[in-house]
Amino acid sequence: MEHEHRSPDVTIIGGGIIGCMLAYRLASQGLSVELLERREIAREASWASAGIISPPSPQYGTRAELALRSFKQYPALIQELEERVGISVGYVTTGEIEAGEAGDEAGFEHVSEWRQSNGIDVERLDATMLHEREPALHERFACGLYSPDAGSVILSQVAVALARGATLMGSTVHDFTPVTGIEVVGGRAVSVDTLSGWRSTGAVVIAAGAWSESLGAALDFHIPTVPVRGQMMAITDPPVPLHAVIAAAGGYLVPRADGSVAVGATEEHDSNFDTRVTPAGVAWLTDLVERVAPSLNRGRLQSTWAGLRPGTSDGEPIIGRLPHLDNVWVAAGHFRSGALLAPATADAVASHITSGTADPVVAAFDPARFA
Repeated sequence: MEHEHRSPDVTIIGGGIIGCMLAYRLASQGLSVELLERREIAREASWASAGIISPPSPQYGTRAELALRSFKQYPALIQELEERVGISVGYVTTGEIEAGEAGDEAGFEHVSEWRQSNGIDVERLDATMLHEREPALHERFACGLYSPDAGSVILSQVAVALARGATLMGSTVHDFTPVTGIEVVGGRAVSVDTLSGWRSTGAVVIAAGAWSESLGAALDFHIPTVPVRGQMMAITDPPVPLHAVIAAAGGYLVPRADGSVAVGATEEHDSNFDTRVTPAGVAWLTDLVERVAPSLNRGRLQSTWAGLRPGTSDGEPIIGRLPHLDNVWVAAGHFRSGALLAPATADAVASHITSGTADPVVAAFDPARFA
């Protein structure tokens, strides 16, 4: 095949938070990067995300160290990005409260000790402290944890700012450029096929979220990403305001920079690629509010939406180089943690590309486990 297009150092397939963060990191290191996105930048899972940036806990398991690295990076990263690009990304440090019922105290004590041992500020709350801090919470909540450094971003704006930052450093970003095939010669990817023709590549990173699986066939490798629909809604003008992100009852309430409260999210593993909002989804969200902060249901329903989070067959991200190809990496399958894990994921992939050595922090997420 003929390729008139000049090969960049790295071609990134996917313009969500992971792909854009990686493009920014690589461009910062002086590499030429070409990012190809099938729709607008950050229009899929990143657009739908609540953008919560909260500290991890021991329950993160193999993802805990990756999450710790990312969480500690965020304040400086956002400041650098906004100064460099001049785009506000809606970053607010509201703190986060994890609310529990009677009997949850021991579990919260364990999480508190773990966070403190990892350099994260956290405060345990009894019932009085909890309800003084957040009067909107349901009266049944009897204890909680408060993490003052937690907050949220408008994740799509972060991704757009990262893409803009990468272009300011010489990278190219092409939206509405779906990749339909990858040419492999001698154990290396040499080009990708788009609607405008074949484009030569250097290293290739597949960061296409739930759509990553579709690229595996061309590489003779199964990338087991699956779409998991998450429905959300936003409430404005609640009679009793929320001050912090609230995590409780299997969901979350997020006070955002625009004054609204985002409520999420359903977890639907049988939705395929359907992004419609359903009455059942809105009913689940309304019930969540009733169980966590019922007065919010007397506010105004501002909007509803749904997105497809990229799950995987074993519930863990896929981060690393494909075992049978010299220059193809995957960074996908972050499910509900893409916003939080993006900085450290990008660091690990960028380091592997430039140094040739894999970071042990992502060893558990090696694509080779699916070989």
